[in-house]
Amino acid sequence: MNPSFKYYSNAKFLITGEYLVLQGALAFAVPLKFGQSLEIYPMVKNELQWIAIEKGKEWLNFSITQQEIEKQTTKGETKKSFVCFLLNKAKTLNPHFLLNLGLQIKTVIDFNRNWGLGSSSSLINNVAQWAKVNPYELHSLVSNGSGYDVACANYCKPILFRQNGNHPTIYPVDFTTSFTNQIYFIYQGNKQSSDESVNHFLNVNTFSQSNVDSISSLSKKIYKVKNASDFDLFIEEHENRISKLLGDSPIKLKQFPDFKGSIKSLGAWGGDFLMIRSDLKKKEVHKYFSEKGFTTIFSWDEIILGAN
Repeated sequence: MNPSFKYYSNAKFLITGEYLVLQGALAFAVPLKFGQSLEIYPMVKNELQWIAIEKGKEWLNFSITQQEIEKQTTKGETKKSFVCFLLNKAKTLNPHFLLNLGLQIKTVIDFNRNWGLGSSSSLINNVAQWAKVNPYELHSLVSNGSGYDVACANYCKPILFRQNGNHPTIYPVDFTTSFTNQIYFIYQGNKQSSDESVNHFLNVNTFSQSNVDSISSLSKKIYKVKNASDFDLFIEEHENRISKLLGDSPIKLKQFPDFKGSIKSLGAWGGDFLMIRSDLKKKEVHKYFSEKGFTTIFSWDEIILGAN
């Protein structure tokens, strides 16, 4: 049976601007070839059946009543409570949403949700489309993030993003360099909680407008860069600036000091993915990181939407 409605949102990488994007810094982000769909099917029973599928395997299956949605005013501790909370907030933005249930909802993720590519943000964006509400407004009600991931969910090319309440500034851009075949993304195996990382940053760190301005400048330089040596320099500068802000060493210095190329943390430091750029051949890159236990490696063309 075909769904009555189907929505789709892209996964994402934040290339520059981690942490400071929350303070108004311009960030460079890219949508991915991975994503999440939300399919809606009619059902006789007056409830919402929620089924979640990850890479072909069902991992959630529960029923939701109207009363459960209305009562769930906090995130709660379970996946079901978060779904009810998300639907509750969508209803506050559109009171005509979900007046009647009798639906089966199927969410389908085509990537490993532990990778931190945006399983939550793509779900939020899909629900916003379904509820016909502003996705950034819904995102702000259920998350403390900047919303760049919601922007990536809706764009099919790289973007420059600046947080601005429920109406962020978004510039679609091209990243046309001759060395994208030398850029790789490597999963570190440490799933990070975005909300926890954001809260820690906001509670612990102090920053100045010059910090924000310097990262904004680097975001522009990196997306416009034409040669690999400049790219490496800008990546190193970005890592150094964020390291001073966090009081933590860049990942290359800590774990890969002998690597021939640049390495940048993506998103919350210490988890999720790394971006690397190297003159080494693909086999040599895979060998270097595989020997250190990192086997989930994507090239730029394999994972970035619009790369080819």
